[in-house]
Amino acid sequence: MTSNASKVQKAMQGFSKQLPFAMSKALNATAFDVRKQIVDKTYPQSFNVRNKRFAGTMFKVETATKKKLRASVFDRLGRDYMVDQAEGGIKTPRGNSVAIPARAIKRTASGKIGKAKQPRNLLNNGKAYRTSLRGGQQAIVQPRGRGKAKRLQVMYLLEPRAVIPKRFPFYEDANRVARQRFDKNFAKAFKHAKATAK
Repeated sequence: MTSNASKVQKAMQGFSKQLPFAMSKALNATAFDVRKQIVDKTYPQSFNVRNKRFAGTMFKVETATKKKLRASVFDRLGRDYMVDQAEGGIKTPRGNSVAIPARAIKRTASGKIGKAKQPRNLLNNGKAYRTSLRGGQQAIVQPRGRGKAKRLQVMYLLEPRAVIPKRFPFYEDANRVARQRFDKNFAKAFKHAKATAK
């Protein structure tokens, strides 16, 4: 979120000294309103949440100042997959194929796949291998059980590309809340700035 303070200042010359302060306060209040929406509603409605504190840990606010009239809500953990969930699209492989986790792959409370269960590590430990399933589907499988009960458990399906559905409306909800809240936040901040001006 950014402000058009320079344009507004020309129309409010009498209060120009208070304007950057009010703008920064309004931007920050709006950014925290956006964060609350994302953490309390958007994220829980988009995912099967096991760790209720994770979203609050992940999403933080970079605040504005009088000299930097810009505030943002960002993923401080830098999880690439969150961008994929928010934007959707086509995932192409770095190598020959994209590994799509099967049900046997369990994620941590924060939504990550543990290092030991990542495709490369499964293959490197010698317990899993690539094979063709019925119909020619390529997969990474791991033997389970012993004797007659021994079976192959599918860990990953291998595809030339993967379609990532857009399931996390981060940008849409952030823009909606910002538009709803900024005017009210600015009016409150500007009123306070005028009252405390010397």
